[in-house]
This record gives sequence, C-alpha cells and structure tokens, in this order.
Amino acid sequence: MALNTSSMAGDSLLGRYAKRLYRLRFFALLLFFIQLWAWGNYYVAQGRLPYAGEVIYQTLSLLTWSALPTLVAALSPYRWSRKVIQGLTLFVYGYLMLFESFLVFSYSSLYTDSIALNILATNPGEASAFIENLNYKVFLLPLLVLLVLSVLNYGAVRRWGQCEGSPIRRALLCGGMLLTIPVSLFIVHPAQRATMSALFMSPVERIYRGTTSCIEASAELAKYSAEARRFDVGTIEHTRDMKGITVVVVLGESMRRDYMHCYGYPLANTPKQDSLAQTGDLVLFSDAVSSASWTTGSISQSMSFYTREGKEQEWYKYPALPLVLSKAGYYTYWLSNQEKQGSGIQPVPTLASTSDSVRFVRNRTAGDWNASQDEAVLPLLYNVADVPQGKDLFEVVHLMGSHTPYSTRYIHEQAAFTPSALPKTLPNGMPTPTDEKRRGIICDYVNSIHYNDQIIGGIIAKYSQTPSLVIYLSDHGQSTFENPDRPDYYEHEVSRPGVSIPLMVYVSPVLRSQRPELYEQIVAAKDRRIMTDLLANSISGLLGVKTKYYDPRLDFFSAEYNNARRRLIQAYNGQMVEF
Repeated sequence: MALNTSSMAGDSLLGRYAKRLYRLRFFALLLFFIQLWAWGNYYVAQGRLPYAGEVIYQTLSLLTWSALPTLVAALSPYRWSRKVIQGLTLFVYGYLMLFESFLVFSYSSLYTDSIALNILATNPGEASAFIENLNYKVFLLPLLVLLVLSVLNYGAVRRWGQCEGSPIRRALLCGGMLLTIPVSLFIVHPAQRATMSALFMSPVERIYRGTTSCIEASAELAKYSAEARRFDVGTIEHTRDMKGITVVVVLGESMRRDYMHCYGYPLANTPKQDSLAQTGDLVLFSDAVSSASWTTGSISQSMSFYTREGKEQEWYKYPALPLVLSKAGYYTYWLSNQEKQGSGIQPVPTLASTSDSVRFVRNRTAGDWNASQDEAVLPLLYNVADVPQGKDLFEVVHLMGSHTPYSTRYIHEQAAFTPSALPKTLPNGMPTPTDEKRRGIICDYVNSIHYNDQIIGGIIAKYSQTPSLVIYLSDHGQSTFENPDRPDYYEHEVSRPGVSIPLMVYVSPVLRSQRPELYEQIVAAKDRRIMTDLLANSISGLLGVKTKYYDPRLDFFSAEYNNARRRLIQAYNGQMVEF
C-alpha cells in the first residue's frame, strides 16, 4: 500500500493523524503481547511447539487486532477520548487474557465453541458453586505479567511516546497497520473459516466465533430435533413378543475387522470378544461394510430408515430408529462420547435427540477432539431397573473407538503391544512399513482396538445377567498405509479397508436359553452380505416392530433378505463403487 510521505510531514489532516498514530505505537505493541500471552501459555501447557500454519495465521491475526483499536484511537484529535478508547480496549484485552489463562490452566484449552457450549449449558446453581470453588491462584501469574507489561509500556511512553518520528517512519507504521486489514480479510479469515481452529485466531475472534457458532449450531440442532421428533411413522405392528428383552446398539468408530484378532488378525487384541465368540454367545458377522466411509454419512443412514432403495434420497426424510422404537413401547436412551453439536456433525446429535433420553459424556463440539476415554461411558450405562414400568430398554452407545489420533484412544500405561510386535505384513498382504513413524501409528491403532475390546466387554457384562441383545458395529473402517498411490496416508477412504467393519451380536445366556429360535435366526444371518444402511430396518424386523417403512427383503436377519443386493458406496468424486 503506497503512501505519500510528504503528506505525513505537514499539518494536513492525514499528517496529524499519522503523528497521533505514531505516538500510539507502544499501545499497539502492548495489545500484541497481551493477546500473545494465553496463546503461548497454551503451548507450554500442551508441551509442544506450534505448527508453522498456527504461527503464521495467529501472528497475522494478533497484528490485526493490535492495529485496529490503535487506528481507531488515533482518529480522535482529543487526548482524553484517546485515553478512554485505550482504557476500554486494555480492560477488554486484559479480561480476555485472564479468562483464557484460566481456561488453559483448568481445561488445557483456549476459548472454543465447546467452552461456549459448556458455559451456555450451565445453570445459575452450577455457576454459583463453580465461582465458590474457583482457585483464584490461577490468576496470579497472568496478573503479574499484565502488570509488568503495563509498567514497561508506561516507561516506554514516558521516554519515547511523544516522539512524532520522521515522515518515512510514520508512513511505514500507518501503511503497515492499514495493510493488516486486507490481509486479515482475504488471507487470514478464509483460513480461519476452513479450519475453525482457535489457534488461528486472536482472543477477540475466538470469543466471537466460538460463541456465535455455538449459538447457531444449537439453534440448528433444536430445529432439526423438533422436526425429527414430529415424524409420522404410521401404524406400528408387533409381530413378535420381545417383552423383557434389553437391546443395546454400540456404535464403534474407525474400527476395521481385519485388524481384530477375533476376525483373524495375528495379535491377540480382542481377548474378551474372542472368549465370548468361543462360547457362541457372540455371533461374528463375516461380510459387513459401512454405507459410507465417514461418521455422519454412515450413522445418518444406519440409524434411520433410509435405504438406497427408498423413494427419497435424503436420510432426514425417514424416521430415526430410536423414535420408532420409542413409539413401539421401548424406553430409548442415547449415550455418546462424541460431539454434542457443531457444523458437519449435526445429523448424529439430531438422531440422538429422537430418543427419550440423551446423555453426552462431555459437552463437546465439532473440532474439539479433547474427548474422554471410552471407559467414561461405563458408569453412565442405563440401569434396567430404572426403565419406566411397562417398557423395555433400547440403548445406543456411541464410542470414540479408534478415531484418529489413535495414540489418544487408549491408556498408554496399559498398552499391550509395541511396534516390534507387529506382524511382517499388513492385513491385505503388503509388507508392514519399516519406518518408525508409520509403525508407531499402526501400533497405536492395534492398541486402541485392544482398549476397545475392554469397553465392549464392560458393556456386555453390564447386561449379561438379563435377557439382552448387544449389537456392535463400527461406523466405518480405516485405511492404514495400504494405498500404493498414497503410501503415507491413513484414515478415511472409500476402499475395501475403509468400509470393512466388524458387526457382531451378543445374545446373553439367559436370552439364548429362553429364545433359542431368536439365537438361531441371528446365527443364520452371520455370513450374509450386509451394508449398514439396512441396520434400522433389520433391528426393527428382529424385534418384530413393523411400520410402513419396513421391508423384509432389506432385513438381513430375515429369511426373505435379498443377499444379492448390490452394495454401492459413493466415492469422494461422486461415483458409486461396489463392494
């Protein structure tokens, strides 16, 4: 941005503005360091250095929000009004510094929409108790830093603050500050919108974007939830007596069956499932694929009565399974260790909201992967004795499973395997990578499956002494360095590894003894070709709950099931791929 330096030298309107702006340069510097504190404190708490993108965009954002109040303050020709603007700005920035310092200390997080969600969900009684038990020592260090910065700024202003600088210095300062605005609008903001990372934003932007996105997502979820619960499912017919039987559906995450010992993987990472399969209580389905290779695409289809054959192609034009079973007389409960709301994941909380009761382990939003370990769901499982009289329990448990990063999905002190223990080949026959990084990632994945086995075992144990069915499946699979075109890639992929999932049904010994025909029906289906968009239709059929949406040809537990059905999954380029 070119500036006429001669205009900076005279007594013109622009010249006077440039002189005032130059005298405020230490104010802008103070704002920069105040904003920088919580960001730096966050990385100290995390024990890591920032990535290059975080440094670049955070610095540009801090420069913009240091320049803007300074540019505004310099507009006033009156010293007293400039002082008022400076004072108000310092109060706001200082408050945000203290607030985010508290968040880093207490939650290891800067302000995000997840923090906003927790604040908005807190009632006055909880807030009062929180304030009473607040450890005020957390504010001592940031207050000291704020005081030191203020003293240094006061000394600098006293010594050099009245200097008006040369015309070229004033021009460079004014041009530099003004340049931050288009840079922010056309470079920083698009990156922030693309990532929604708090580490790309200044404190002001974090507060604004975190709060507004939380409120918008809450309103959107409320709207969709209201519509989903009003769905007309028509007449419900009961064709099988299932009174007294508890039904639990466990939705796993990123679990791939050929990495599980119970499905043939060499390392014994599923001891509990192995044991249950040996007794016959756990029936392993051999050929199931997910209907999508990402969570929302898969679960929105599997937990609603959507099927590829349906007249409508949008999942939300079909009733949710919890809603149908609630109307059929079950008490439906959805327990989740995943996100409660957020852009991109709304279908799952919407489906959850159709249950009679919903419980999230933590109030998290999309983009916040600071999830609890899955063992946190175990004490929150519903007690059969607490189910309202006359109803039976239908429970959905949504786990974090083996979602990336795999290293955070298990307790490292209890890790069962080391990289040196990995087999020489990957499940598809390719050689196992030899480099330390990729072997470490695969080992983390294998250990996360071992941890998941403990969680599944704990859920089954909760209901093993009563007549119960526990259905476990994953939302999708994972690619783990098997694609020759992308040898360093792992995670979601529309490929055989990306959609091959475990599907298993536990029949408690009590139920197996009472209803042998039900057990035999499940066993008869175990080798059928299955895609998970049929899950809701199949569960309702197994339970004898029939609506106008039920089709026995799309019920993989039914003798009328069309086992020749084509399993078509949409790839990222829009093309349909058959598995």
